[in-house]
Amino acid sequence: MNGVTYCMIRRLCVISLMVLIYTVSFAKAAYHIKATHPRLFIEDVKELAERCDGPLAGDYQVVKQRADNAVRAGRIQFISNPWSIPEDLMNCGIAYLVERHKGRDAQKYADVIIKQWGDGSLISNSQGSHFGYHALAYDWIFDALTQQQRVQFGRALGTWLRYFTNEPRILLKWGHWEYNQTWGPIHLNVMNCRDAITQKLFIALAIKGEGTKYEADARMFLDSWNTRVTAECVPAFNRMGGVWSESYGHGAYGPVTVIPYAFHAWRTATGIDLFKQLKPWGYPVESPRWVAYTMMPHNERTAWIDDGNGARPAAFARAAPMLRDGLSQWFSDHGRSWLRERWQRVTCYDPSVRAIPPDELPLGYLFPGAGHVYMRSAWDDPNATWAFFGCGPQFAGHSRDDEGHFLICNRGALVSRQGGQGHNDSDYYAGGSLIYNIVTIFDPNERFRRSRNNENDGGLLRHVYEGSGLPRRRGHIVAFEHKADYTYAAADITQGYSDKKAREVTRQFLYLRGEREYFVVFDRVETTRPDFVRHFFLHVPTQPERQEDHLTWLSLPEADGDKNVLSHGRSRMFLHTLLPEKAQIVTRGGPGKEAWGHPLEETAQYNHTAKGRMKPPVCPWRIEVGDTGDSSRSLFLHVFEIADEQLRQATAVKFVAPAGVDIAERWQIRFNPAGPLGGTVGDMPLTITIKTEKQYNES
Repeated sequence: MNGVTYCMIRRLCVISLMVLIYTVSFAKAAYHIKATHPRLFIEDVKELAERCDGPLAGDYQVVKQRADNAVRAGRIQFISNPWSIPEDLMNCGIAYLVERHKGRDAQKYADVIIKQWGDGSLISNSQGSHFGYHALAYDWIFDALTQQQRVQFGRALGTWLRYFTNEPRILLKWGHWEYNQTWGPIHLNVMNCRDAITQKLFIALAIKGEGTKYEADARMFLDSWNTRVTAECVPAFNRMGGVWSESYGHGAYGPVTVIPYAFHAWRTATGIDLFKQLKPWGYPVESPRWVAYTMMPHNERTAWIDDGNGARPAAFARAAPMLRDGLSQWFSDHGRSWLRERWQRVTCYDPSVRAIPPDELPLGYLFPGAGHVYMRSAWDDPNATWAFFGCGPQFAGHSRDDEGHFLICNRGALVSRQGGQGHNDSDYYAGGSLIYNIVTIFDPNERFRRSRNNENDGGLLRHVYEGSGLPRRRGHIVAFEHKADYTYAAADITQGYSDKKAREVTRQFLYLRGEREYFVVFDRVETTRPDFVRHFFLHVPTQPERQEDHLTWLSLPEADGDKNVLSHGRSRMFLHTLLPEKAQIVTRGGPGKEAWGHPLEETAQYNHTAKGRMKPPVCPWRIEVGDTGDSSRSLFLHVFEIADEQLRQATAVKFVAPAGVDIAERWQIRFNPAGPLGGTVGDMPLTITIKTEKQYNES
């Protein structure tokens, strides 16, 4: 195993030891709040002004122009829109600091904010206030305020320190560190907040020592932050790793942005660097790698994983300047084409950090916390092949039950998830298993959580929205190896299924690079009863065509919602089903059957239409491979081949009993049909396992 792989997979090793170390070393560490303002995000106004005349002159020009527009209009745009980011609050605050330092007319930028705040009721309005962003503006224009205004607006901010929790402390009353509403949404308003840790930190840091009646509350919150974040949050984020627990969907709505906001604010106000207290694989330190790997080559969008929404990584680009590493720097530079805002770059960007593009990352990577494996053929090539395979614990309630699921794209989606953007609150079909590429085990008597509207689909247990017992083990990656010619991962998914029907469910996923590329997927399934029928489900974007002993279909570059994609042309996929021996292969889908129920569930034989069903990702066809044998054990062995659109002839694939395949006289793959997961690629063993804590310490 090479060194890169070892570094990637060793992360699971020392969690219990790490918790003890951090608790003892840092739980009672002293902290000191910077006496002067600004405290939040901006470390030195002189350096800020110099950057605005130098490497960030273009960004500052945008900030100042928008601040000038606000002054001319006499108002802050979006200040009353609760779902927006009131960007001009920050633009005017920055312009005030920079222009004042340069000896120019600066008061006008503060005055437009002061006018908007009025008597402070806009800030303290419990029905809707961007109270987090108001705290930033208060800190930045502090010197422009009279003593009366400092107390008045500081009092309005202080009212929020007990909001949601009734106490000015971090209580995690409604969730946990890995839950998006613990931190707050990207608009830093009241909606979808529970604890609002980021907003409250901004407020406590901004008003501390400024003579409001909430001085004691501010101190209590900061004491709570200083104790609990270091002792509990840092170890939790090291355990979770770089992939946010609720994917880029709920993550982009808040944590991908606002957790770096909070950590950086603590750094600028106290000098304590929480980023450096994290391990290299801790969240958010490793998050730039996650964002890079989840971007699909053909459109530079984040993939439709878990509850991901296919967005461009603008949410991370906002926070990227605060992480101060080369890859984040690249995202900050690249993000100027995705973002309207520039104030984050102006306040936080360090020009001395060299931007490093993702093409210096390995082509295969494991995020052990989430159990996510990414693999690709190249970086910086829109026509590259990209794939995802995942199996890991549930850290938060929004996390979908999709263990063992995989995606493949080349010049558009080739294997995706069933179409639509159904919400778990109203679309139980989307909240179940049939939208994913998994194996189902059909027990006709099984009943799923929220069963009133959730039909039997033979799939995984329903834990989505189940908030207790977290983190919850649902399956795990047991092996991973990355080499120049291939990337391999194996997962045990047994715990994801009801123990009343499943004794073993494992999946091995192998990507073979080369002029012609292949994916080999091998599933071992053993049921508690032979009459519990097993199916392999696969979702594809275009109608499959049967050719001799295989199926073929084309990619769909527009499947992810883009009319203008970066890739050129389309790709073709060939699918060879080698096992089970008595496979029954059914192609289902097209208009009126895009979301058909499980073929064995009598009550589900209809198209499950719902709001958002035809929104991207568009994937209206599925392939069902059923095992008609009479044993309680099934082996599913599939070979996927990627070729150019115009090619019509599949490569010769030869099955080798009991669970092997020879491909084009180049690749010889053998899997163990029972016992330990693994096998061989040629004469190379596929048995690289995740190291245990004891093995790591001994090495």
